[in-house]
Order: sequence, then C-alpha cells, then structure tokens
Amino acid sequence: MSNLPIKQLVHDALFQVQGSEPSELISCLNCHQAITASSYRIRIHDQHHHRFINPGGVIYDVCCFHSAPGTIISGEPTSQYCWFQGYRWQYAHCEHCTEQLGWYYENDHLESFFALIPSSLRSKN
Repeated sequence: MSNLPIKQLVHDALFQVQGSEPSELISCLNCHQAITASSYRIRIHDQHHHRFINPGGVIYDVCCFHSAPGTIISGEPTSQYCWFQGYRWQYAHCEHCTEQLGWYYENDHLESFFALIPSSLRSKN
C-alpha cells in the first residue's frame, strides 16, 4: 500500500488512464499533487515557454499545456491584461493546496490551454 494520500492516488490513476506514465507527471512544488504531465506540453504562438511582465512589473515564465487535471480554475474570465491575444484568462490553482500555479486561457472558439509557472512545479522523477 502506498503512503500517498488517496486524492494523490486518484489523480495519479487519472493521468495513467489518460496515457501518462508516472515518470511524466509534473506536480505542485508546494504539496506534490499531480498537476499535469510532460506529454501534455503544447506550443502556443510557436513556443512552449513564454516570458511576460504583468502590469505590476513582475516577470513570469510560463509553460503551456493542453490539460492540467490537478488544477482548479477560479475567477471570472477576463481579457484585461491578457498575454495571449484573442483569449480570456482565469487563475489556475493546485486542487489540493490551492497554491496559484498559473492561468487557464480560453477563446471564443472554445480552444483552451494552461500557462503554468515552471518554478511552482516539479517533475515526479
């Protein structure tokens, strides 16, 4: 029997059903909850990794993923200060500890992706 909490085991099983090997899992740095998988990486505007500055002058590095089942999305969708033209964003938090891990983006065509902060994540292996 594993020493992992049941919620972690459920998320790990979900990723495995979706075709991700445990070694591909990327987890929350704070609580180690499975968040996404390396196989979910995507390129937005021809890049997986982006660097942006928010209106407060804070620099963010983000990496894009088509799915992040270990997150919860919060806030009203907004296009204000959006880093990806044509999209609206919401916050993406760890489902387990609620640490902000990045943002969820969606456009009018229901195309969506996650822009996650790599310094808030860790690889499982």
